[in-house]
Amino acid sequence: MSKLSYLARVMSGVRLKKMNQMIDIVHDKCGQNKVKTFFDMCWCGARYGAGYYDYVMFGFYNMNGRQRDTYLTRVRNKKVIDHMNDLSYSDEFDDKLRFNQRFAKYLGRKTLNGETATLTEFTDFIAGQEAIFAKINHGDCGRGVNKLYVKDYESPAVMLDYIRRNQLVVLEQVLPQHPDMARLHPSSVNTMRILTDLVDGEVHVAYISVKMGRGDGYCDNSGQGGVLCRVDPETGKIISPATDDYFNVYDRHPDTGVEFVGYQLPMVPEAIALAKEAAHEIPQVAHVGWDMAITPTGPAIIEGNDFPGTDLCQLAPFYPEKEGLWPYYKKLLHW
Repeated sequence: MSKLSYLARVMSGVRLKKMNQMIDIVHDKCGQNKVKTFFDMCWCGARYGAGYYDYVMFGFYNMNGRQRDTYLTRVRNKKVIDHMNDLSYSDEFDDKLRFNQRFAKYLGRKTLNGETATLTEFTDFIAGQEAIFAKINHGDCGRGVNKLYVKDYESPAVMLDYIRRNQLVVLEQVLPQHPDMARLHPSSVNTMRILTDLVDGEVHVAYISVKMGRGDGYCDNSGQGGVLCRVDPETGKIISPATDDYFNVYDRHPDTGVEFVGYQLPMVPEAIALAKEAAHEIPQVAHVGWDMAITPTGPAIIEGNDFPGTDLCQLAPFYPEKEGLWPYYKKLLHW
């Protein structure tokens, strides 16, 4: 699909109510005239391939043209993915049951197909477990993820029946967290998103971010209320405040009080090494965002994303220098 045809499809799908909400957010943040913001959003869509959500989350309202042109916008991200990923292999990532089979050695936990498992297999799977994660097979942004407590069901048969009736067929044992990851937010499995690019047999790391849950949530995804920060791949330290899907900014975790900037994440070199190893498994999909948990004994992959978005890596609080990832990809791909 050409850039123009993709942009036309994006523009045809514009939801004016959502766009107006983004315009209101810009006005609240900087006082910019709403009519000016509307036309500026349209200009950025035509010139840089940026959607209205890009405009707000990257902070385009506070940038000049040179700075805006460095960002991996929605249309540019699609160009990178079309170039690097063979979409005929998408089910290796989007189908969670297939992913868990293909990448079993990287997961660090037992998994089970709740649709085909026998009652005996399921009973053995939950033996000794306080809880398990049960997911729909095709879900994203933390949607369709449930944490089921064994004590809440009178028998394994009743629990398995509930799982099947609700199509929660991707079953996974709960990973213990490294204490330094749990300290950020103990009730969620907090993960690092490590974006790898496989080019000419060599794996490059574009960025690392860390995702954390909020409140009583067990999901770290910002789409489910979580927050995220930028991580320095060289030091493994958090180097930005956190933000969320509502553009709030936090210097400390709002629940645990942990100060973000300077916080040392555990086993980052080991996590990078595991992501680089996994990146060779399906070379036809060369651009992947790996969600990586850190257990007391080492990293474990939660999932791989073959269509990673641009929000985790270029949010305005992450890049006060106002330079995005587009120059990185132009250099990497010789564009």
